[in-house]
Amino acid sequence: MWEGSRLRLPCGVRVRFLYDPQGWCALGVISFIWAYNTAFIPSLVIVPMYYDGKLPLGTLIFYFLMSIMTVVCLYLSVTTNPGTVPLDIQPSAVEAADWTICKVCQIRRPPRSHHCRRCQQCVRKMDHHCPWINNCVGEENHWLFMQLLYYTLILVSMSIALAVLHLYYSPPCSYCNTDIFPYSYTRPLLWFTCGQGVLFFPAAIGLVFGQTFNILIDRTTLENLADPYFRSGIPSPRAIHEAFSDICGTKNVLCWLWPLRRRRAITAQAGGSYYRHI
Repeated sequence: MWEGSRLRLPCGVRVRFLYDPQGWCALGVISFIWAYNTAFIPSLVIVPMYYDGKLPLGTLIFYFLMSIMTVVCLYLSVTTNPGTVPLDIQPSAVEAADWTICKVCQIRRPPRSHHCRRCQQCVRKMDHHCPWINNCVGEENHWLFMQLLYYTLILVSMSIALAVLHLYYSPPCSYCNTDIFPYSYTRPLLWFTCGQGVLFFPAAIGLVFGQTFNILIDRTTLENLADPYFRSGIPSPRAIHEAFSDICGTKNVLCWLWPLRRRRAITAQAGGSYYRHI
């Protein structure tokens, strides 16, 4: 349960973290790929080509910005409570008719909540359990997960493009320190980057488009799996601004891609459940 899964950092800060060895392995793979590309793409491609006058300084700044935003979103996606339904929550008189009782943990929960058997908890508006972030994707961290997908896609795309550019179109640079990174050694390292891209780029594209489509029609992955043929009715697409404002908790478009903030919840109103946000 989230209430008992807190990790104390050396600085004394306690963060939420799910104890799951399988999730740790998947998260370790993602962290390694991020660290590998953050270390080698700038040192082997961007910085040497910048000193040779083949790339502008803005490319280096933008790459590191995307790398920082990716790791920040990864950390927040992992450690943010996805929206656990409290054990003692009580619905209002207006909401009570729509609430259900979980067959596993026997608690009352809002509509569209689901029980995660790996986390052993009910999560509000749960989309799915993602082993790559070792956490559920729910109402409170779905927007962070989406940011992680977008920044990861940009970072992977840049890594592949720069690696291919260096391998096929750029001769050995005059600035490169051959004592540290001989040109013959850079090719296997960059081929490894391309291999990562072949594996993860299609997955990133599929997740970005799939999750974006779900947001626009206001459906979760679990709801799609339970009703793949829309027997309950074809949902009407929402406007992009309305859909992402609901997910991100703000109507300010500039804040949709900024992870260092809180979602702004609204209080329960007649005809609307407390789990709804604007």
